[in-house]
Amino acid sequence: MPQPYGRCQHCGERLYAHIEGGYQCLNCDSRYTETDLEDQAA
Repeated sequence: MPQPYGRCQHCGERLYAHIEGGYQCLNCDSRYTETDLEDQAA
């Protein structure tokens, strides 16, 4: 499994790269695009 990247905005758990692109929280199944994470970092 790819290394974790960032934190989920809903539950705070780590995000992991998803095979279809973007990132997914394995705890609550939230999905994020790379754009979502760039906005979060700004």
